[in-house]
Amino acid sequence: MSADGQVQSDYEFIDTPGHLERWIDGAREFLASGDDKRCCLDTEADSLHHYHEKLCLLQVNCAGRYALVDPLAISDVSILLELLDAHELWFHGADYDLTMLRRTYGWNPRTIRDTQIAARLLGARQFGLAALVKNNFEIELCKASQKADWSRRPLPANMLSYAVDDVRYLLPLADRLVTGLREKGREDWFHQSCVALQEDVAARDSAPRQDPWRVQGCGRLHPRGLALLNAMWEWREGIAKERDLPCFKIMSNKQMVAYAELYEAGQPLNPPNGWRPRWKKEFLDVVSASAASDPATWPGRPKKTKGRLNDQQRDMIDKLCAHRDTVAARLEIEPSLLGSRSTMEDLVVDGRVDDHLMDWQHSLLATGIELIQP
Repeated sequence: MSADGQVQSDYEFIDTPGHLERWIDGAREFLASGDDKRCCLDTEADSLHHYHEKLCLLQVNCAGRYALVDPLAISDVSILLELLDAHELWFHGADYDLTMLRRTYGWNPRTIRDTQIAARLLGARQFGLAALVKNNFEIELCKASQKADWSRRPLPANMLSYAVDDVRYLLPLADRLVTGLREKGREDWFHQSCVALQEDVAARDSAPRQDPWRVQGCGRLHPRGLALLNAMWEWREGIAKERDLPCFKIMSNKQMVAYAELYEAGQPLNPPNGWRPRWKKEFLDVVSASAASDPATWPGRPKKTKGRLNDQQRDMIDKLCAHRDTVAARLEIEPSLLGSRSTMEDLVVDGRVDDHLMDWQHSLLATGIELIQP
């Protein structure tokens, strides 16, 4: 506590280029003088509150030196990214963070480690950060700000405290997890899995998305319902963009698919009661326009990329999944860590093991894979 009675924080909130440069200089000296060279990074975005999601906060931990960097105030954070690239960089649940960092800065970190992956490879069934901190250190993390609007300024003290806690415990947690991985001989599995995550994010984020309106659940719709779904999706995008709201706050994907199914069944479509009159009218206009549209313009059902499986292939997939489950039970980890059922299908259909499995997965499943190879 300071002389004026204010509680002092152990982090710096940085919202000017000059302040960032000074902090980076200090962090470099601090890392160079100590034994621990690891850094941690977490991000906060505003996807729950705005149409165009954006990075709103970067939480940084350099071997116990903390900073909260405001990317809304500092457009160029390249000196921070350069610092982090010079060190082993730890995340927890890095998928979304890596996606946002890649989209915002075109940056893919040089070396990442993910405590969530490590925990799962050790058999943890509760692998959220709060659960891991509670189970390992008996510390309760406050999650009250998890769904807050991180684009607001100034950020209140409770949100800043929440944010820094997301990187505060990562290094002591990493120490425990890495010790466990080494004891079980799984550290190489961990390193391979972290590289695979980076490659997956890079491939997924750079691939163009075809027909983004084809949301989950639309595969059971026919062309008539797909036409309405497409029209509803475009209308929802327009409203969300105009109001600067996330699309789900207008209408969820699940709601749209349900309306399309009712439409195909010839049932009346009643807009939600909570909608403003303008939205209700426009929604009904969309339905009427879709009903009056030319069937020749309706979208078709997507062709399945995988051909129909024959009985022999289904039997092989079942055997491979059973072998996978047996191996996972022996290792006390989730079967999905060794490969999803979809992955097992791919192995049976094309047999290209290296395209679908990491080396450690292949090694563990080798006996079962021999059963499906000619």
